[in-house]
Amino acid sequence: MKKRVFALLVLLALMLCGCGAAAAPAMYIQPAELDEKEEAVAKLLGADTDQHLFDVVLDGTAKKVSVNTYKLVDGAWELITGGGGMALQEGAKEGRMAFGFEDLRGEYREALQFGKDFTAVKYGSDNTDEEPGLGRGIALLSNQTEIVYGQEIPLALQINTAKNEVLLYNMEYFFQPEEYEKLDYEHVYALTVTFSQEPLS
Repeated sequence: MKKRVFALLVLLALMLCGCGAAAAPAMYIQPAELDEKEEAVAKLLGADTDQHLFDVVLDGTAKKVSVNTYKLVDGAWELITGGGGMALQEGAKEGRMAFGFEDLRGEYREALQFGKDFTAVKYGSDNTDEEPGLGRGIALLSNQTEIVYGQEIPLALQINTAKNEVLLYNMEYFFQPEEYEKLDYEHVYALTVTFSQEPLS
């Protein structure tokens, strides 16, 4: 009888463990959670419009974060700007990233802060390769996403098109650019980050 009760208790414990919410990954990036004071400052600076903020949690062994932007060309991603990002101090575990843009083909600003280290870069473009008057749609990373060293994480996908309808997929479709190619939009862009344990060269 005691063995049967013990077995039932073990089974119940296993079932309860299985029903619990999945634990957060040890390292992740997610849309920034601003407190009231931070939200007020963001509104004051206009960061509630075309500024996209992300919170980052690391394990302290990352040595760099890289930022890239891409344009879709013939069903594959072609690098527009690469090498952005920053070297990370040993032990850095929390950070915040901000990307300011209305249009990834034009001016774009990135600002990264990890501990006391901060960097900001602004990129420009003359937009000579595209016609004016295109509509656009932007999809952004909207959920907590696990960080795996050396793996690119898409943060934004943008479409510029003269078509009346814009279909935006979730971030995972960055890894299937041929799906966007099938939609035959004039211009498709992406913004990504990659964390690495390799030092900045």
